[in-house]
Amino acid sequence: MNYVVLLVLMASALGVVGCGVAGLATGWIHPWERGRVLRPVAHGLGHILSGSGFFCICVFFLMASDGASLLEGVSLDLLLVGIVLFSIGTVLRGVATFPHR
Repeated sequence: MNYVVLLVLMASALGVVGCGVAGLATGWIHPWERGRVLRPVAHGLGHILSGSGFFCICVFFLMASDGASLLEGVSLDLLLVGIVLFSIGTVLRGVATFPHR
């Protein structure tokens, strides 16, 4: 059951990355976010980074659920990279709502 939940979460993380790529390529923003987002490039990069970070976190838990086939340090490094990417992406999405000075 853990595999199914993690695979669904990984697919949603890739969907977030896809929305970020669409935002960077075309300037498209979700309809419910159009009123708040003032910087579409920062918003698209935020989606890409937060989706990639969430994907790394899900891969870490997928490896940890079957006994951590990789080395301990590599899997913990993957978790750390995922947390950092997710945090930076979340900050960028917040910065995208601030007006220019």
